[in-house]
Formats: sequence, C-alpha cells, structure tokens
Amino acid sequence: MTEGRTGAGTPEPPGPRNEVTGDTGAVVQTGSVHGDVHITSSAASPAAATPRQLPLSVTGFVNRSDEIALLDALISDEDGAAAGQAGGAVVISAIGGTPGIGKTALAVHWAHRVRSRYADGDLYVNLHGHGPGPRLDTAQALGSLLRALGAPPDQIPLDLDGRAALYRSHLAHKRMLIVIDDAVSADQVRPLLPAAPGCLVLVTSRSTLSGLVAREGARRMTLDALSTGEALTLFREVAGAERIDAEPEAAHTLVAHCDHLPLALRILAARIIGSPHSPLSAFAADLATEDRRLDILGTGDDELSDVRAVFADSYSALPADAARLFRRIGTHPGGEISAHACAVSIECAVADVRPVLGRLIGASLVQQVGRDRYRLHDLLRLYAVERFHADEPADSRTVVISRFAAWYLRSAGNAVRWVLPNFPLADVTGPVPEPPTPPPAFESTDAALAWFDQERTNLVGTAHTARALRADDLAWRMAVTVAPLLDFHNHRDEWRDIAESGLAAARAIDHRYGAARARISLADFEKNSGDTDAAIAHYEALIEADADDWITGFALRTLGSIRWNRHDGDEARALLRRSIDTFRRSGERRGEGMALLSLAECERSTGRFSAGLKYCAAATAIFTETTDTWTIAWSRCFTGRTLISAGRHTDAVAEYTTALQVFRDLGDSESESIALVGLGDAYAALGDTESARSHLGAALDLRTAADVPGTEEIKATLARIPRPA
Repeated sequence: MTEGRTGAGTPEPPGPRNEVTGDTGAVVQTGSVHGDVHITSSAASPAAATPRQLPLSVTGFVNRSDEIALLDALISDEDGAAAGQAGGAVVISAIGGTPGIGKTALAVHWAHRVRSRYADGDLYVNLHGHGPGPRLDTAQALGSLLRALGAPPDQIPLDLDGRAALYRSHLAHKRMLIVIDDAVSADQVRPLLPAAPGCLVLVTSRSTLSGLVAREGARRMTLDALSTGEALTLFREVAGAERIDAEPEAAHTLVAHCDHLPLALRILAARIIGSPHSPLSAFAADLATEDRRLDILGTGDDELSDVRAVFADSYSALPADAARLFRRIGTHPGGEISAHACAVSIECAVADVRPVLGRLIGASLVQQVGRDRYRLHDLLRLYAVERFHADEPADSRTVVISRFAAWYLRSAGNAVRWVLPNFPLADVTGPVPEPPTPPPAFESTDAALAWFDQERTNLVGTAHTARALRADDLAWRMAVTVAPLLDFHNHRDEWRDIAESGLAAARAIDHRYGAARARISLADFEKNSGDTDAAIAHYEALIEADADDWITGFALRTLGSIRWNRHDGDEARALLRRSIDTFRRSGERRGEGMALLSLAECERSTGRFSAGLKYCAAATAIFTETTDTWTIAWSRCFTGRTLISAGRHTDAVAEYTTALQVFRDLGDSESESIALVGLGDAYAALGDTESARSHLGAALDLRTAADVPGTEEIKATLARIPRPA
C-alpha cells in the first residue's frame, strides 16, 4: 500500500489498494486490520465434468424416419430446443409400449444425433420397470442423477422431495438432454422432470403415461410395428445382405413370422449368423409351427433378448381379471375383437369389460385399433395362447369358443333378419345359454351390413374353430346362418369353405336337418360358380331326402331353372310347379314367389310374354306383401327382361332403374351388375348406344372386380353395339 496526501503538502488518510501478482489462496480484504488474522484455506474443488451418460446406440439402427422427423421437429433450427424451452417432455411408447418394438433403441439413437445441441451434457437413467433385476425407485434414480451432476454424496438429501428439489436446482439455467428409460408410471417420472426450460426429456415406457401427457404436457409418440420393407431392411442389416438377398421369399416369410417386431428380428438374425450353413428356408419352416415360434425367438441366456421373457414381464404384472381377459383374447378365432366379444369371453357386461381392456392397453399388451375394436400382435397372441393352456382348466378352450360362437350366431341371425328379412333362419339359440352380453339388434340394413363387413373374418373363423373343437351343433348353425351373408356379398371362397364345414359338422352328429341346410347352401354355391353338374347332384339328393319343405321347395325350384337352361322344358315346368305346391303347402311365401319368377322366365323364353308378365306380377305382389326389398328388386329384373322381349323397352328401363338403386343401396354388387346388363340391353334396343355401352361397361367392371362368371357374355354384347359417332 502507498500513502496519499490532501491539500497542499497535507498528508491524506491512507486508502486501500491491492497489488497482487501470482496465484492466491484465501484473501481477506479490509480497510484496517486490528489484531491477529487466522486464515484456513481448503483445497479448491475441481470443476465437475460435463456428464455424457447416453448408452451405446444400437448397431444397425435403420428406418423410423417418420418418428425421427417428429422428434427433430421438437428442436427449432434457430435456437436448438424449442420444445425444451417450453419445458416439454416426449413420451415414446410402442403401440402403447408393446415389448420389443424398439422404444429404447429409437430414444437412444435420436439422442445421440442431437446431444451436441445440449452444451451442459446428457443424463440417462434406466428405471428397470420390466425385465430382470430389481426396479429402480425414483429416490434411487435421483441419487444417481445428482451424483452425475456433481453433487457431493454427503450433501444429497435422504428424502424424495429434498432430492427432487436439489435436482431441479442443479438443472436451473442448464441446457441438458435427459433420457428416462423403461418407466412404469407417471408418478415415477414426475420427480425426474426438470423445471429448467432449456432441458429436453425423453421417456420410454410400456405404459401409456397418460397422466404425464395430461398434467405435464408430454407429447406421446406411439411406435407401430415396422412395415415389411422396414423390417426387411433391418433384417438385412443385422443378418447380412448376402444371405437375405439369396433367399428373398424366405426372408419375407421370416419377417412375417417375427410380426415385424425389431427384437424378434434381431434375435432371429443372431440365430442365422450362428448357423452359417442353414438356409433361410429351414428357419422359415421351423417358425411356421406356431407352437415352436416363441421357443426359437429366444436366446435362453439373456432375458432381455428373449421374446417370451419380455412378454412375461408385462403379463406377470397384470391383475387377475386383466390376465384372464388377455388369455381369452388370445383364443379368439379372428383378427380384431370387439369390446362385446371381449365381454362374452369373461361373461360380463360391456361396461364392466372396458376398464379391464384399459388396463391391458395401459400395459401395452392390447392395441386399440378403432372404436371398441382391439387386437393383439401375432407374437403376443401366441404368448396369450400359451398362458391360456398353462393357466386355465383343460376344457376351457372349448367353453370359451362355444361362448364366442353362441354370441356370433345370435348376432349374425339378427343381421340376416335385416338383410334378408324373409330368409328362414335355423335355430340360432344353439346349445349354449344366452351370454350376459346381448347381441346387437341393429337399427337398419346398413348397420347390419356394416357389422357383417367388420366381423366377417371372426364369423368364419369361429365357425371353423367350433368344428375343429367338435362343437358341431354350434358349427353347423354358424355355417348356415353366415352363408347367406357371404353369398349376398359374393365372398365365394369363404362361402364354399363354411358350407362344407357345416355339412361335415351336421353329419358328424347325425343332424339330418342341419346337413340338409348346409348342403343346399353348398349346392347354391356350385350353381352360382358355374358347376351345374355338382349342383344338380346336391339338389337331387336333397329332393330325395325331403328333410324339410323349405329345403325341398328351393331344391325343386333351382333344379327346375337349371333344367330349363339345359333346354329340358317339360321337366323344368314340372319341377317348378312341384316347387310352388311345396311352398304353398308349407306357407313359404318368399319361396313361392321365387318359383313363380322362374316359371315366368320359362314363359318369356318361349314367347308367352303375357303369361310371363302375369307370373312376375304375382311374384311382386307376394314380395310386397312380405316387405322383402331385395326380392322385389329381383322381381323387377325378371319383369324388365320380359318387357324387353315383349318390345316394351321404355317400361323395361323403368323396372331395371328401380331395381338398380335397391341393389346399390344394399351393397349387392353382383345383382347390381345384372340390373346394369338389363339396362344396357334395353337402351341398345331403344337405339341409345351411348347409354347401352355405359351401363354394360359398368356391369363388366363389377363382374371383373368380383371375379364372377358372365364377363365374356357382356364383352360379346358390347362388341355388337356400335360406338357412338
């Protein structure tokens, strides 16, 4: 220090002045020091290293471009982290967090891409919500994170709230990327969320974490299974391009057997690498056996790389009612399942099953695919079936399938009553008591048809499964109830298969009426498919058996029409008159009307137009009396055809136009094509070639799309009609 002066030659009071060179330890600065000064200096604490905790990114990560783009959108191009500045969190879940879908792989891969934007580092904590080893509780996780942030261990509070507060303090004014992996619940995650707006948090979980979305504004991202192309790319990357490219068909099959699940694909790829001399086709053959598939998709020495073990972690955490429903959904013989069918499987009301479904969705074991529609991924379905056989009594599968069949049978019967109101149904009550969940009653034909479109695969699958389990009384009833709906919508392959299955089921229990109902359905299929010889054999056998007046009457009527088309006029007329008598004797009005239409066609084709129109009018009156919209439209087609032959072309156009609208409203494309052909013929006869070609072309398109007979005849007619100038 130096002294100063005031005034002219007058010394100033001394003032402090620091002159320091070199390094200093502790320094005390004061104006005057009185007495002794004792300074204790501790060694300076080194600055904490910037934490960079992200685990190694998965090798061979491919695809997920859409999801990565969504994550990239969270970061603005200008300042780095728009989402972080808003304090947001991203929740990544795979179809609700389906095990093995690649949640962690995506989170870590993307975090590595953007970690350089976060100057203060990145944190990673695995809460071990599932899998081997104990679960990490939130207080333990906070302790680990605080140590990574440089907090001295002796200064970390023991209580959860204290740790959370200190954690938020450490993150204040920092820009950090935080990955919280394998969380179980929103409550587990909340204390781990920073308050600092410069941080971005990724959370992975098999749970939906809806509370985190609702309260903290987290953005939920739901991963779906890989597409076929994406799965093949991943498979090729991990298993090796040479072997995959050498057997492309087998590779496609393997990807399908793995259900496009990344974990399953990686496990299978490891097996393929370990068996360099085995062709992919051999692996495909092994995986084709569903009972062995989960065995193959496991390593045996690593629970995290075993599909069954990964599923088991989620299943074991379910409450009893959810586990029971999961198992029974697995036995469902179809793809999607409705909430009503779920309720049927565990014998409860629909309102009671929805919370249970919610728990399965929350655990990411079931996926909701629409309003009251749910599904299991294929590998999860196989696991559910395994658990069903392990955890349920031996005869439970037949019991559950019978419940499904009884409910679907009643529901399909209600649909038939709307679509074909005068179609004589078999007894749809069956041998199983009515379930506590009532079948849909429907409010319109459109509603009934929409339900059938949605449930068709389930109806056919349930009928076949009932047959396989020897629930034959239900199987034949299902077959003969569903068959007219399949016929109505031209699902020919399924119609044939279900009719054959129903016939076998009825014969197995010696049910004479059931066998006759299934056989006439099969005969109608053969006739509509063009195999009239096979159809004749069925119809003749049914007439001889005479099991039921309705069946006999329709066999006589259809056989009469076939004989007429084969130019056996006398026998045809005799068969048709026998048919009319049989229907009248049994009071079957719709059948009588249909037989009258067949007789009208006989009269038309022999030039007796007045007689033909008389029979058409009588048939139309019967159908109007029975309020059968579809058959009224068919009667109009027969009338229109007879009017064309009689030269009354304008009247024919009116009849066909009315019929056409009915068929379109009902969604009956095959009948629609018949009405279009009639209109084409009528317009051609009127000289309106443009309208004729338009209607015939539309008919050709419908028949070609449906792959039904008659396209060549339409093409020949079109060839005869000149194009408009």
